[in-house]
Parts: sequence; structure tokens; C-alpha cells
Amino acid sequence: MDPLKEMYSREWVLNLGNHLNVVDPKIKPLEFQKQVFSSPWKEMELKERINRLAEVVVQNWQGPIAEIYQNILTLIDSLRNQGVSDFNFPYIFLNDIVTKSGLSDFQTSMKAFEKITVFSSSEFAIRFFYKQHFDKTLKQMFLWSKHKDPMVRRLASEGSRPMLPWGIGIPEIKKNPEIHLSILESLWDDRNEIVRRSVANHLNDISKLNPELVLKFCNHKFGKTPELDKTLKHSLRTLLKKGNTQALGFFSYNTKWKPQKFKFSLSKKEVKVGNALEFKIALSQNSKDKTKLRLEYKIGFRLSNGNHGFKVFQLGERMLLPSETIEITKKHSFAPITTRVYYPGTHTVSILLNGNEYDMRKFELKRG
Repeated sequence: MDPLKEMYSREWVLNLGNHLNVVDPKIKPLEFQKQVFSSPWKEMELKERINRLAEVVVQNWQGPIAEIYQNILTLIDSLRNQGVSDFNFPYIFLNDIVTKSGLSDFQTSMKAFEKITVFSSSEFAIRFFYKQHFDKTLKQMFLWSKHKDPMVRRLASEGSRPMLPWGIGIPEIKKNPEIHLSILESLWDDRNEIVRRSVANHLNDISKLNPELVLKFCNHKFGKTPELDKTLKHSLRTLLKKGNTQALGFFSYNTKWKPQKFKFSLSKKEVKVGNALEFKIALSQNSKDKTKLRLEYKIGFRLSNGNHGFKVFQLGERMLLPSETIEITKKHSFAPITTRVYYPGTHTVSILLNGNEYDMRKFELKRG
């Protein structure tokens, strides 16, 4: 699979140039393509390529946002008329045009984001306005949380996340993660799933900074609908993985439960990078009770300094009936991935039952 940055092919950029030419005949498609692909394009990563696209457009549309705002809207209309769908990631560079030309014109920039975010989400760009105009941006987000369009409501939650991946950090939000709670209160049960999912991600961010805040938020909200319970569960996913007793209690997991019998074995004690660790567990319930069971495993990855970093993975959830026995075989791949570097040496794998670490085994990871 090609890296995501390759979505900006020569054909894609030339097509964009054609649409820009419809908006502004002074922009020649082939010349636009040449400007975009000028060196060092090949060495640029995705964010740099997004920035390059915005830079070239701004070079062609020199002027404040008030002068180019209508051009952006006309361009979006042209793309939609040719079948380009909304919420379209490659066009996220349109937001960077606003940050490059509109930081000194808050009102026009907000008008632009309100339109652009429906076509290609503005959550990363809005954070530059938090940096420059914190109080005004905060007020704008509260207004957007009441907007009729779900993508604008989503921006109010997503753009204000304390730990937005890819987004620039906003210290005021990290220090005071409760600052957007009223937005989350109004949106957590939104009729649109994409809005609810953003709220869940925002709450999950907060749970890493102030767990009690999220536990208090979620308390007494369960049981309204299965869909909303799903949102709350997604909000609490980090606390559930950490075995937080109150979070587990929300979902009726008995954290004191122990199996009547338990077996845990590894198929091999040595695994090469590129291969998979295979393990098997078998456990049985007693003859009297039925138990809601959350099954997870935790890998202790050896780090470059010799310490271990831990990550929890799901094995499943189920209701164990009286005297029931279950067996599970799992393979965990150690195929190279871009988000993790594997270091040879001793690793660990543990089994978690309803949030509690029940048994652990060590294994050696070898170079492939």
C-alpha cells in the first residue's frame, strides 16, 4: 500500500489546478502543478505536502482572507459539482489557506472554517486561532456546538480536544480540560454518530489528564439507549484498559472475580521479528454463577533503554455461564509497522480478567 502522502499524485494536482482555473483564470493548471511539485516535493512528508499546496494557492491569491474567502467557496462548489464528496481529507489544505491569510481577521476566518469543515475538516487549523485568539475561539466553539450542520458541531468537539493527534498543543486546554465540558454535555447524545464519536475521543483525552472528571461526567448517563452507552464506553476506553474499578463497574464487570480453573501457555518462548507470538488460555466458571467477563492481554514491549512499555489489547467480552469452560488461541503479530520499533530482548505477555492482571509469561524477541 502506498503511503498516504502519495494521494497527491500529478494527476490529482493537475485536476485541482483545472478547478482553480475555473475560479481564477490567471491560475494555469500546468504551471500550478509545476509550482506544487518543485523540489523538495519528493522528500516531503504528508503534512509538508499539505502545507505546500496551501502555500502555492496563497502565492496565487495574494491578499487577506476577506479577498480570497469567496474564491475558496467557489472552488468547493466547483469540486462538489464534479462529484467530490464532503468530509474529504485530501482537501484539508484549504484550512491552511485560512491560517496563512486570516489570523488577523477572526470573523472572516470563522466564516470560512464554518464552510470548509463540512467539505474537509478544520479541527487542526482552528487550533492556530486558539493560540492567537483564545477567548474568541472558545466562544466560537460554544456557538458552533449548537450549529444545524453535524460537521460544524463535530468541529466544536474535535478541534478543542486536549490531545488531538496531529494538532498543535494548546497549553490552556491541557491545564484546564474541563473548559469545554459544557460543549461535551450538549453533544454527547447528539443524533449524529460522528459527533458522538468525537465527544468520546475528547472525553478519552481528558481521562488521561483528569480521570475523575470523566468518571463524574459519565456517571448517571447510562441506560438511555444502546448507542449512547456505546459512546460512553468509547469515552472510558483508556480507563477500562487501565483497570479502573469505577469505569469497569459502570459496565457490571466484577473486578474481584477469579476463574475456577485457569491455564495459560505460549506455543514458543522465542519469536522472531516478522513472525507472531501464539498463546492459548483456558478458563472455567464455577457451577453456581454467571459472570460478565472482559478478556484482554497486555504486551510488555522492550524499549531502547531496556525498560518496558505496555499496551493492552482486547480478547473479547462475553457472559460466562455456570460451569462453562472457554478456550482462546491468539496470535500477536510482530510484523514491522511504522508506529512501533521492535527491540530484541525479553518481552512479557499478561492476561487481564475484568481489569486485573491474572497471569504473566516472558518470551524472547529475536531479530528476523
